[in-house]
Amino acid sequence: MRIKNTIILLIIALMGTSCERTLDFVAGNEDMGDLSIGAIAVTGSPLIVYVNKAIAVDKAQLTEYIGIGEDRIRYMQAGESIDYMQDSYFKKSAVKEAQVSAEVNGQQTYPLTFNESSYGYTCDYVPKEGDHIVVKATANGQELRAETVVPSKPEIEILNLEVLAENPYWEVDGYIFRTDTIMRINCRINKQQGQHYYRLRVRSERDVIGWWHRSGEDGTEISGYNYIGYQMQDVYFSDDEIFVDKRLSKGFGGWKPYFSNVFDDSLINSGGYTFTVDSPKMRKKLFGAMTSTSNQEHGPLPPQVMIELQAISPELYHYLKSAELYRLTYNDAYAEPVQIYGNVKGGWGILGALSYDRHYVEYGE
Repeated sequence: MRIKNTIILLIIALMGTSCERTLDFVAGNEDMGDLSIGAIAVTGSPLIVYVNKAIAVDKAQLTEYIGIGEDRIRYMQAGESIDYMQDSYFKKSAVKEAQVSAEVNGQQTYPLTFNESSYGYTCDYVPKEGDHIVVKATANGQELRAETVVPSKPEIEILNLEVLAENPYWEVDGYIFRTDTIMRINCRINKQQGQHYYRLRVRSERDVIGWWHRSGEDGTEISGYNYIGYQMQDVYFSDDEIFVDKRLSKGFGGWKPYFSNVFDDSLINSGGYTFTVDSPKMRKKLFGAMTSTSNQEHGPLPPQVMIELQAISPELYHYLKSAELYRLTYNDAYAEPVQIYGNVKGGWGILGALSYDRHYVEYGE
């Protein structure tokens, strides 16, 4: 039996725990075929399932990560051309002729159809807390099956805020939005019954003013324009032990070493758990050729910080944990191989679920 490491690229963020637990990896073999399922059932959002050709690590043209933040990681192939960026992986590897269905609570089955705009399979089913979901996919004689249960909604409170006039994280490797001020946020996670797994997102965002220009050989500007766009930054900082994962010995994309925003509830007692995070504030003006999204898509957006606590299913927790380890070792020839966790029977990939509690905090200029 040979372990087959496989890259499953999902549109989700890849972001450990102060109390480490053993990950129960699913060992793959050559009989598992070459198809994968990728899906996250999110409360309040229609279910979408991706069925793709699985790409083995030693076959993928993957050389390095670029960009920062869990929602902005991109992938680059050998040479100068950019590959596996945004939805290009799904365009290239999508299996369009699969038969896909979702069975909910053993009572109702929803057929999913391929959507050309998203390169995934969609239906009108919207997951709810407590739903037990079984996804099945059949293509090219291969049958895949995965299941998950949607967690109950978590609770996070914003206790107080303050703005730091100085940025103590200026020299963090890979962190490029080096603003002068920090939004310090004190929060509390309330205890839930049973065992739970979490992911905390803290996003600084705003509409920004930027400019792009092109100069001639003599340095004279020959073209240029101003723009208003949306900018966000997902990297945040905290010294609290709930975010400590001693296995993450190297920083990544602006995240500090030993830091993870995926954790369990081992430190959360009946009185809840209080902690502090620092979120760098976004600048109002950005200069240079910055990637931006028109604010016509988002509408007017004030400078603000989004704090979102996600309750994630156990299999999604294990997937994210294994992905955090993998991203630190994938290009290290001397590192011990890390297998990406999966829960798909008959193939590769992950079906997980989450619910969330989201808050917005506006801050001044």
